[in-house]
Amino acid sequence: MKKSVYSVVLSDDVIAEIDRLAYIKNTNRSNMINQILAEYVSLTTPEKRINDIFSELTSLLCSGETFRELAPPTPSVMSLRSALSYKYNPTVKYAVELYREPNGAQGEIRVSTRTQNSALILELLRFYNIWAGLEAHYGFCGQNTFEDGVFRRPIILRESPLKNSRSKTSLSAGEMIAEYISLFDSAMKTYFGGEENASDKIEKMYYDYLAANAEII
Repeated sequence: MKKSVYSVVLSDDVIAEIDRLAYIKNTNRSNMINQILAEYVSLTTPEKRINDIFSELTSLLCSGETFRELAPPTPSVMSLRSALSYKYNPTVKYAVELYREPNGAQGEIRVSTRTQNSALILELLRFYNIWAGLEAHYGFCGQNTFEDGVFRRPIILRESPLKNSRSKTSLSAGEMIAEYISLFDSAMKTYFGGEENASDKIEKMYYDYLAANAEII
């Protein structure tokens, strides 16, 4: 969305209130004014679109006991945490970044665990490799990476590769991202739960996800 510089005259009291709101929402004065005016004229800005998706993610994922929001979202990133059943009960952090101007990918999901435990790091790498291989097998064309303890996965809206998908209802972007994160978290916990044939169970979970949704990320 193109932006230009305009000169306007505003009262000091108005600016003080705008600055207060901008501080609360972790943005700057210009963006805050732009958002206020856009809402007044019913125009959806990239910031409004991202904020709506984050609000939906919070509503869908943080209403139960599995996920907790780590901090109020910034204009482009929100973070969640989930506990992993492993030695010392490490915390898994999910960061969802959404781009103001999507270019192929709508954003990125980052998964990380703050640990120096070499055994845990190795097991995480094995799980991420299983997951990346599974997604590639079912037609995901994005590039998953694992570097410096962070698993990165682009958000790419796409149709389910299964022609017999049971769902004919289009989900919102927030619902699709929430579905994916919930699936990923469940798959990770299945892997670390030490269940027999965990890889087969994870593939079954992923297949059911594809079968239940006409559109996915």
